[in-house]
Amino acid sequence: MHMNRLAAIPAGAAGLAAALLMAAALAWLALRPAPLPAAPPDAGPAAFSATRALVHASFLAQTPRPIASDANVRARDYLLEKLRALGLDPQVQTATVSSSRRDDAGHARLTVAVVHNIVLRIRGSAPVRGHPLMLASHYDSVPDAPDAAGAVAALLESLRALRQGAPLVNDLIVLIADGEHAGSLGARAFVEQHPWARKIGLVLRFEGVQGHGPLTLLDTHGGNGRTVAAWARLDAAPAGSSHASAGEADQSPLRTLGLAGMRFAATAGSAAMQHSGDSIVSLARTFGAHRLETITAPDRVYFTVPLAGALHYPERIVWHITRVACALCLLVCWATLRYGAKRTGPLALSAAMAGLLVALIVLSAAKPGAAHLLAWPLIGVLLAAGALHLPLTAALSRHARAAILATGTMPAIALLVPLAAAVCTRPSPTTAPPDSITYLADATTWKSYWLDGAGSRATTAAPRTGIAFPQIEMLKNEDTPARRRVAFALTSKNAAPTIELRVKGARVLAARLGGRVLATQRRGDWTLTLHGMGQRRLPIKLELEGGATARIHIQESIPGLPAEAIAHERTHAPRRGRTLSTDMLVLR
Repeated sequence: MHMNRLAAIPAGAAGLAAALLMAAALAWLALRPAPLPAAPPDAGPAAFSATRALVHASFLAQTPRPIASDANVRARDYLLEKLRALGLDPQVQTATVSSSRRDDAGHARLTVAVVHNIVLRIRGSAPVRGHPLMLASHYDSVPDAPDAAGAVAALLESLRALRQGAPLVNDLIVLIADGEHAGSLGARAFVEQHPWARKIGLVLRFEGVQGHGPLTLLDTHGGNGRTVAAWARLDAAPAGSSHASAGEADQSPLRTLGLAGMRFAATAGSAAMQHSGDSIVSLARTFGAHRLETITAPDRVYFTVPLAGALHYPERIVWHITRVACALCLLVCWATLRYGAKRTGPLALSAAMAGLLVALIVLSAAKPGAAHLLAWPLIGVLLAAGALHLPLTAALSRHARAAILATGTMPAIALLVPLAAAVCTRPSPTTAPPDSITYLADATTWKSYWLDGAGSRATTAAPRTGIAFPQIEMLKNEDTPARRRVAFALTSKNAAPTIELRVKGARVLAARLGGRVLATQRRGDWTLTLHGMGQRRLPIKLELEGGATARIHIQESIPGLPAEAIAHERTHAPRRGRTLSTDMLVLR
């Protein structure tokens, strides 16, 4: 007996060491960046080439491309040139579109913009036209960084590869939208005003993000059963999880298009570009041959795990899995309390498992697409804990029993470690580079200033340049105790891409821009942002609360710095930055 016990201890310790080693290896696999195939140096004409796509990305990433800027125009012209070189017939949809929202403080923020979308249609080989497939991205960027170049570059090279192969059965619509970073205004213009938006089968959207990872499925809309199944069968290793769909809501107007849709994130590294392009081409060919009128199917939960790849199952069985977890939890809690009723440890363990079970029930009801993050780790731990109460394990050593528990943590490691790493390494919102500066021409002081990256006014004034102040033509200012009626015409002699008007000190009761009625607000400031108005004369009418002094702050924003200002005093300064021209109407 004594010899058997001595022999059991090393065996149990070895089992524990093996279980811990397996857990560590699984955690390493979960945290390791997904291996991506290298871009082939000699990709054939019908294959996607990251080398060719990176040429497009390099051009687009030279400078920020905010809506209505000169760089935005250059990017659009470049894309049109390359698309026409492929034998395609791209069109530019020019439209005026507006949107309104309230920020967290309750202030009304309105936007009116002139957008220029690139749209094209490739006819399929089907004799009878069905619902077309749509591929969508955008070519504008945030004002302070040339982001999102990778996605549109991958889409452009994918179109070239598709043109070299057999034609798709379905028609293919391509939208490369403008104004995405101004509130998805280009997408809104397409949805609201373009005739092609009326009947679309499936929408595949591709957004550029920072990093070097694979093309990642962010979320879906419509019944995703068939689309997720096709995504999981991609030759290129798929990446994504339905828990992302259960997170922050996607507010794009393109979610209203099509019977179903998928949204992907693409990065711009060489291997990542190759993975993105191979995936885009494969998805386009798969769905280009599918009858899209029947593309919808009941939703599926989907996620990827190390070694196993993409896993998915019907969302309707989420509650069955939750019931299994409930039954296991009841059995394990009963066994734990029965064999250790007067000890604090078993009581605490049972309370913890019961708390996790309640959380799983709530998650299954509210966010079924994310329930797997808790269901499988909980089931794994419960199975391991339950195994310890079986007669076969009663005689095992302490190390062997610990090894069983360690094995039960494998699902938690596979699912939760990558999630925790993604949360910790999530890129921060793009901000102005620390060495960027702003040139300010202020009509209220008739002076110019340098501002640093934080927007603070420098102690030294900047030289005056040819930057014009906002031109304001006052037409009406009638004040009564009940309301004040104001009318003025605004013109940007700088043809500023962006103009912002902010009303402070009085509530806006009614507002018009030309013939367009604008939304108002019950409290807080009222801000109107205009994009792409050029030098046109903008008639603005406002009705404000009467009897109070109101101020209308007007600011024109232009990417870049005046060349003469840099040459005059700041030859050492970086040329990145922006130019502001401001004025203020004081209504008494």
